Amino acid sequence: MNIGSRLERARALMSEHAIDAIICGTGPSFQYLSGIRARWQREHEPETPDWLFLLTPDRAYAVHCGENADLANAQVEVLQVKSYDEIQTALGDLLVGRRIGLNDTHQQYLETLVKSALPDAECTKVDSLLNPLRVIKDSDEIRLLREAVALTDEVMQKVAAFIRPEITQLELQSLIAQTGLKLGAEDVSFPPTALFTKSGTEPSDSPFVYPKEQGLVKGSSIAFDFGFVLNGYCSDFGRSFYCGNAPPYISGAYSALQQSQCELLSKMKPYETKLNELFGIIEEALDRRGYGDRLRARLPDGTLGHQIGIDLHEEPWLRNESDIVLEPGMVMAIEPKLWFPGEYYLRVEDIVLITEQGAESLTRFCRDMFELPLR
Repeated sequence: MNIGSRLERARALMSEHAIDAIICGTGPSFQYLSGIRARWQREHEPETPDWLFLLTPDRAYAVHCGENADLANAQVEVLQVKSYDEIQTALGDLLVGRRIGLNDTHQQYLETLVKSALPDAECTKVDSLLNPLRVIKDSDEIRLLREAVALTDEVMQKVAAFIRPEITQLELQSLIAQTGLKLGAEDVSFPPTALFTKSGTEPSDSPFVYPKEQGLVKGSSIAFDFGFVLNGYCSDFGRSFYCGNAPPYISGAYSALQQSQCELLSKMKPYETKLNELFGIIEEALDRRGYGDRLRARLPDGTLGHQIGIDLHEEPWLRNESDIVLEPGMVMAIEPKLWFPGEYYLRVEDIVLITEQGAESLTRFCRDMFELPLR
């Protein structure tokens, strides 16, 4: 993990945008620039973080408020303080200049701290500057992402063995989380989903209509969506199954979805393919197989996925307005979905690494596994 090169790039941005210092609370930028895997809640980040990261033109500090800090991965100077007042004092001693960049999540808290230390400070948001630093993953990050994805594949294999009649969506979701934690995950990267759809039911405007407390019955599809945090990096996963013997129009839909996903991966070329071309490629592949309308029904805005790393959803997204060209080191979640109201909701999601040769799916879970006998 080359923290030094990350700090150099951050300092270059500071110089370019006339920013004298940057302060981040816990979150993706904090972990990326300090090397410290401080725990943080991705969906509900607390207003007052336990850690701060401070970057000046010639120094980098992590400030921790409290005791028992995990410093195993720290690659910057660490200052430990015991109270809010001590943080203010520390910032007063360390801050330089007048224009201070703050990360968006903790802006109000950080601005109060900065103004206490430097009353004349001018505070500005910097997430839009720092987030692009994480787009291209280094070799250590790619290794950690491979490990997180492999764990997720293993969870799906174990959970699939427990699918049985009358199990509920809530029970499956709980089982997913418990299985991942037992295998060593630090946390889920988002609340797991196991979405049931009974074939032959009344069409609805939403696929999320199967009662959460109602047990699974034959003739239903299950769409899984879950991920974990391992060693500070996120995974994201999607596969679908059918309980019992699937009618041809459903098994054909899932086969077409998987084939089209593989076709998309084969056509993704570094330095050539743009993110806003990906939806059109898989859309055309599904049109040829007779299922393009089912893709458009679920993804009318052409969003096909997102980058992934320290955070679950990283920029740039795979959207029609993203004209960014693929580069080696980009890692993204590609998640096409087919929806036939009242019949099925099917999803596939692979974590994909862009290499010099093309696209490599880090997700290795079997693409042919679909029909599950219910015992």
